[in-house]
Amino acid sequence: MNEEAIETQESTQQPSSSPSSESATLEDNQFRVLDVPRDRGLLVADVVTVFSVDGKLCATGARCTHMGGPLQEGTLDGHVLTCPWHGAQFDVRTGEVLRGPATRPLDVYPVLVTGEIGELDAG
Repeated sequence: MNEEAIETQESTQQPSSSPSSESATLEDNQFRVLDVPRDRGLLVADVVTVFSVDGKLCATGARCTHMGGPLQEGTLDGHVLTCPWHGAQFDVRTGEVLRGPATRPLDVYPVLVTGEIGELDAG
């Protein structure tokens, strides 16, 4: 699935500090928003990488479309992700290839946020 835009829904609620939210078990498609690094991605469910861009969360396929490089190990500069293997660059908001050697865009996925928990809709 390759979508034109990434849908992000942000909650205006303050994160809960109750013990039940801290110890809650996450589903495979969920992650803690605070675990997403500012300059790299967070691998979720082994197939999607989540990035934080200007306060919004973006999710793409976890592997580069060129040779399968692990994108969570790539570097993020604003919305531009550079693959650690061969330097292909992508816009993590849209999946668009910005620089080769990759020629195919990344799949992108909607991210929903409820409180401190993010959830992916990976199809």
